[in-house]
Amino acid sequence: MPAGRRKRDEGAPRWELYRLLADPTRLKLLALAQHEELAVSEMAELLRSGEPKISRHAAALRDAGLLVGRKQGTWLLLRVAPHAAEQDAVIADAIAAGTRLCGADGTLERVPEVIAARDVATREFFARGGTAPRSGPPEELGAYLRALGTLVWPRRLCIDAGTGDGALLEVLAPVFEQVIALDRSDAQLDLARERATKRQLRNVRFVRGEIDGPEVKRATHGKNGRGADALFAARVLHHAPVPARALGALVSLVRPAQNGTPGGAVIIIDYEAHRDEALRQRQADLWLGFETDELVSMAEHAGLTDIEHGRIPRAWRGAGPDSDVNWQWLAGRRGQSIERKKS
Repeated sequence: MPAGRRKRDEGAPRWELYRLLADPTRLKLLALAQHEELAVSEMAELLRSGEPKISRHAAALRDAGLLVGRKQGTWLLLRVAPHAAEQDAVIADAIAAGTRLCGADGTLERVPEVIAARDVATREFFARGGTAPRSGPPEELGAYLRALGTLVWPRRLCIDAGTGDGALLEVLAPVFEQVIALDRSDAQLDLARERATKRQLRNVRFVRGEIDGPEVKRATHGKNGRGADALFAARVLHHAPVPARALGALVSLVRPAQNGTPGGAVIIIDYEAHRDEALRQRQADLWLGFETDELVSMAEHAGLTDIEHGRIPRAWRGAGPDSDVNWQWLAGRRGQSIERKKS
């Protein structure tokens, strides 16, 4: 119940209500509270009266159940009780009388000025500027992604294939209900667990295994599982012995299209074809990226439909040893399973 709200005693004598509403200041308070939710201090400013006096009049109206209050820090914001005017013609007439009084002396005209004054300090604060913005994603990125996640459907389960140190988990965990972090390296999974603990990513399940191994298949398809709603493979394919086969295994982990419902989404981030042989030494790359047409062909062969692709800007690639080669992204949805197509 809002602060200060009291139910009006319906059994009170009517003359008490008439006496309460005989004061012009109280009529004006009702009119202002009907027009806008205002703080006691704002009402005092509008009526050019002392705040203690306005507080006493407001308290009497609250005790009678005609006004309700809402605490906001040190402010007490007042408004007319819901349906008060609809349920009692005397109260409706009192508000109308107060409105005429406030209109006649210009009080209502000053209400927008009082409302605008609320954020004067805020405007001055931001007008002063601040520190120079740092590069990279904001620390509160998870909060933004959690709100953005309401636009993603379905978002029951996502797989981060080749999670590495878990950097992508900070993007996926706020969006999806559950995330499987898959990697074949215990050392990498330990780093990902440490990150998830530090960032309080409690909806992540860690699975050690290959992308085509039984461990991840049990995690996504076991116990009546139907596959993931989305799968991300960021810079994974250029490490795969047979990239086309690896992509096919990744696609098999998302749910197929069925009964008019689109299949699960597969998002690939990898390099465009390049000539930086040093990456083979720096990060054990097997392949020097992929031509876009080659990657699209592999995706189609793996069963993806509605394929889209593009290049990732340089400023979004971080500062790692691979930031100077071009990155590309590809997204598509799994079509119907082979068994479904044959039926």
